Amino acid sequence: MLSRTIETLKYLILEYRFYFLSITLLLALLIYSYNETLNLNKRLIEINKELYQQQVTFERRQKAYDEKAKQQREKLERMIKEIKLKE
Repeated sequence: MLSRTIETLKYLILEYRFYFLSITLLLALLIYSYNETLNLNKRLIEINKELYQQQVTFERRQKAYDEKAKQQREKLERMIKEIKLKE
């Protein structure tokens, strides 16, 4: 019985080897593509984190610059008023 099963399997493997190889190749490509997708998603997350950090840094610098510009404008306006009062 076992030898008959083995013979049947040998026959099936020889008869349908193209289909088995095709399925094996497709499964390998599926696994490879899935792993590449996971790697790309990880990279996307890293890039989004870096972008967020740069955006936060930019906003902080912009806020500091705007505050300094406002102070300088106020100082300049005071100086102009003082000059006008002295005239």
